[in-house]
Amino acid sequence: MSVPPNTELVTDGDNVAYIWVLTPLERAHIASLLGVDASIIRKGPFMAQERTSCQSCGKYSGLDDLVHSALSAGIHCKDFILDVLVNGTEAEGPARTMICSTCKESFKGEFHWMPARWMAEPPRTHDVVA
Repeated sequence: MSVPPNTELVTDGDNVAYIWVLTPLERAHIASLLGVDASIIRKGPFMAQERTSCQSCGKYSGLDDLVHSALSAGIHCKDFILDVLVNGTEAEGPARTMICSTCKESFKGEFHWMPARWMAEPPRTHDVVA
């Protein structure tokens, strides 16, 4: 199975998740959106789907788009998002439409993160320092 750049496929039996490894540009963009130093943004959740490219501009989906979408829609506050990125989450995120932070068009499909407990012996989150 081919996966987009900066993505790791993780399996545990029949369970599949994707780790969207943060690029320095994504990390800086997230830090800017949250108003924090980029060095704080070190972790991200397991995602239920692989990255996909924006049909409008071609950018691959990233955690920066997930953060941008949540903030723009008023779904989560900055403190909540930062807590998930730093400490992880045991809850599965609801599937939501994600907006490309570059061109503001919707990515095709819905996106959500997986709870860390889906693996037999999971870390709270995967360290995604690129």
